[in-house]
Amino acid sequence: MAKLVAIGDSLTQGFQSGAIFRTDLAYPALIARAMGLRVPGEFPIPSFAGSGLPINIEDLLRSMEQSLGEEISTWEWVVRLPTLLNQYVDGVEDLYERGAGSRPASYGGCYHNLAVWGFKVIDSMTVSSKYCDQAINRAEGWLEDDFFGLPAAPMYRTAKQVLNPNFHPQKATWTQLHNLKAIVQRDGQLDALILWLGSNDCLGTVIDLKVKDMSAADVQRLEQNGQINDPMTRRDWNLTNPNLFKRDFAALVETVAKIIPPGTKVFVGTVPHVTIPPITQGLGDFDGKYFEYYGSFFASAYNTNEPPQRRHLTKDEVIAIDQRVDAFNEVIRDVVGRQGQAWTIVDTGAMLDTLAVKRNQSTDAPGLPLIEYCRRKGRPDHPLLNLEPVPSILRFTTHNATRLQGGLFSLDCIHPTTIGYGLIAEEFLRAMQTAGVAGADPLRLDWPDIIIHDTLLQAPPVLWDDILTAAEHNAGLWDTLLSFMT
Repeated sequence: MAKLVAIGDSLTQGFQSGAIFRTDLAYPALIARAMGLRVPGEFPIPSFAGSGLPINIEDLLRSMEQSLGEEISTWEWVVRLPTLLNQYVDGVEDLYERGAGSRPASYGGCYHNLAVWGFKVIDSMTVSSKYCDQAINRAEGWLEDDFFGLPAAPMYRTAKQVLNPNFHPQKATWTQLHNLKAIVQRDGQLDALILWLGSNDCLGTVIDLKVKDMSAADVQRLEQNGQINDPMTRRDWNLTNPNLFKRDFAALVETVAKIIPPGTKVFVGTVPHVTIPPITQGLGDFDGKYFEYYGSFFASAYNTNEPPQRRHLTKDEVIAIDQRVDAFNEVIRDVVGRQGQAWTIVDTGAMLDTLAVKRNQSTDAPGLPLIEYCRRKGRPDHPLLNLEPVPSILRFTTHNATRLQGGLFSLDCIHPTTIGYGLIAEEFLRAMQTAGVAGADPLRLDWPDIIIHDTLLQAPPVLWDDILTAAEHNAGLWDTLLSFMT
């Protein structure tokens, strides 16, 4: 009997610091252990070779430290660092395009964490391993081994391994929902389902620092061309049209409702405001909620003109993104609300709002939002509050391998750390306990184990200081590099 299945994107898969790697530290795995399940024995999860996909920033820095030591000199920045970076990236490419990472797994069943980083709502119903093969072949083109190139189509490579682990021909057309159906048909019962999608219908705006909004005319054109449900075509936009999002999400919920047994309890996460994480830095005047401009994670008044000459979002664009997220969440609440008492909204979006530092006027005391959050949740003695400094959602900043601020977001500035995922697990467990899911109790989360497994907390990469300093002092160059990467 299946106790728990999770469907989602990077947040549910456990992505952090630029890669999917430690899926055993994803919040569904933490929930499963709290419920008494063995991971992966009773809660099967995928694993990824090497340091994961597409590029593990933390592992990269630790690898470079072995060659460069604890500081990077000017000569090393110019000569050695580009060579070491290329060697690392080339190793990842070799591993996942031609090595062990490209081969089928021995596991032939269906994973219970079916999440895939980068997935939009539409992808849950349309992306299969067959589609992944097509996307990979298209991305690879004629050049098999790129210089300074990551594996082609890394999201689709990840999806293929999740949706069809042993590359079985009969499962070539299986999506996340086909896998869910197979689990239900095999086990006959499913206690709890987590469904958390929608972030990638807006996240590209803050990664690209450019809004590519999908208009009603765009939707009409896609329908006329028969491409309305084509995942790759839909990626031409990074902000999904609200009416199309409603159509996508309603179709997702309708399909899931037909698959799950009557007794299954479903927990649906809301979309976080993607403008809050430290991937963007506010610039210029601040009105108490919004800045005049938003630049890259290393942008500051020191290295940015006004108005900014490099990639940035304006205050109006950020407000528009937030309003679109609000529209998405209104859809989620409406659609889920019509499903009956077995379906529960888990307001993960509001959780991030509560933990925001600058929007909550806590810049002088960045740990205060977490302190107040834990107090409101009845945990004034929460283990995270014993850490010094108290973790916050600010950019992870260190000096001499000692954390100075941050701690809830990883080095990619958009995905949580291990302790950040612990907080998400706690939020879902509260909802599951209230709904009567057997074994669900947030107090059963093993916080000492979660904290000890947070490698950024225990041993921050020594070179992170130098990377941030270089980015801040050479902002134009770094912004150009990031524009190519994104």
